[in-house]
Amino acid sequence: MTSRRTISAASSAVARRRGSHSLAPEHLGDATAAATVAVVVGGIALVITAIGMIAMALTIGARYDGDPPPNLGGMAILPVALGILALLLGGGLAAGGVAVLAEVRRARLATGILAAVAAALSAIGTVLAMVNPPSDPVLAIALTVATLVFGVSALLLLRPRR
Repeated sequence: MTSRRTISAASSAVARRRGSHSLAPEHLGDATAAATVAVVVGGIALVITAIGMIAMALTIGARYDGDPPPNLGGMAILPVALGILALLLGGGLAAGGVAVLAEVRRARLATGILAAVAAALSAIGTVLAMVNPPSDPVLAIALTVATLVFGVSALLLLRPRR
């Protein structure tokens, strides 16, 4: 015969919740918090890439020593426009991820949609990197990883709360 008091299932669940040693915010959970951090890191990486794209486009004339092509001014328009769009997307991802961690209202939905857009764009980039000759398998692999990270993050952010 034992003198230990029995613990009901409900009280043990409350005890486990209070004694949890997870670093994730309670409103997110472990998987969604990790996905949110991945979105923030990916957004910052996209901002850095966009700044590089814009800088390379604006300095395209410095690559020609003597006689630049006649359409030199027009060559920078598309890379600058795409760089600005990438800068906006990356900034939105980074700011949205921080807003999700701070529990801002509807930030989870907006960040999930932005992550899904980033996943779709990186999937298109993967296909373009392999179809256009010469194919670039290293870039395609990096874009595939980005597709997976942003896609899984979008799924975790857009799923209903439990």
